[in-house]
Amino acid sequence: MSEIRYSIKIASERSGVSSHLIRMWEKRYGALSPERTETNRRLYSDENVERLSLLFNCTKDGHRIGNIAVLPIETLRQLAHERAGVAVRAEAAEAAEKPWSQADSLPTNIRAAFRAIEEMDADALRKGLDSASVEHGYQGMLTKVVIPLMQHIGQLWCDGKLNAAYEHFASAALRTYLLGHVHSYAASRNAPVIITVTPAGQLHEFGAVVTAAAANSAGWNVIHLGPSLPAAEIAGAAIRSDAKMIALSIVHPPDDPDLPAQLRMLRRLLPASVGIVVGGRSSESYRKTLQEIQAQTATSIDEFYQTLNSSRRSGPREPESERLRVGRGITSTTEIEAVE
Repeated sequence: MSEIRYSIKIASERSGVSSHLIRMWEKRYGALSPERTETNRRLYSDENVERLSLLFNCTKDGHRIGNIAVLPIETLRQLAHERAGVAVRAEAAEAAEKPWSQADSLPTNIRAAFRAIEEMDADALRKGLDSASVEHGYQGMLTKVVIPLMQHIGQLWCDGKLNAAYEHFASAALRTYLLGHVHSYAASRNAPVIITVTPAGQLHEFGAVVTAAAANSAGWNVIHLGPSLPAAEIAGAAIRSDAKMIALSIVHPPDDPDLPAQLRMLRRLLPASVGIVVGGRSSESYRKTLQEIQAQTATSIDEFYQTLNSSRRSGPREPESERLRVGRGITSTTEIEAVE
């Protein structure tokens, strides 16, 4: 399965660097050398996009592009990590209250994860999630720890009881942990391929990250494309990778006037053999369009697992009655998306 390549427009959207600045950094500083098509169009890899994002963040922190443009990506990651750690801890220090420390009623695994987040200790959080995986299995870790953890954090944040630094730290650490497993433990080459992504205009990614981790644990080859990707780009990735299913997360906004057209275009561009499953708390707002494109939905993470297993057992498309079902979201409750 070949790595996905992105146009300069998509690389710009995902990295935060303007197309003009990307070209200038390439030409003037040799910051990166993207592949080229036969018609000389630039094609960017995931590492290229990460490099652009790191360079952009480092320049915002005061580094001169001429001094860092050709540094190894590991060095850039270290620079970004050191600066982020300073910023997060500085903001966290302003929080006078740490509301979860006294949450004795929470299950042990979740309480331990909260304390790791309270201390901004990514290593302790990782070890805690590893322990939960041993105790409950990987799927159990997702359903019994990760999702409830983000529900509680989301509720605290919405109630104004949680400093934003903690929420950002938790989201980033969990994203790294879950996607790290997706990249490290690929399924067999014969396993079906699933694309996890949010459609254009949907910037909240955590629901898609959870579905990526769940699909990987269910034996699927996962290609995670991140947030806010246009229909044509999603369809192109699905066709190039011979994907069997696309999992979309729709969280916010619930009233995007452009999203129905994007969903219709996606169905039109996809082969009939490629299924679409949709989740997220705002999916209900697009019920009519989801029915029109014959998308499946899942009302819980357990139902998402059932959809994956059913799709593997069945032919290319699900039965009509299954494809027309529309639910509210892909996570077990809607609070998980509140943190995003």
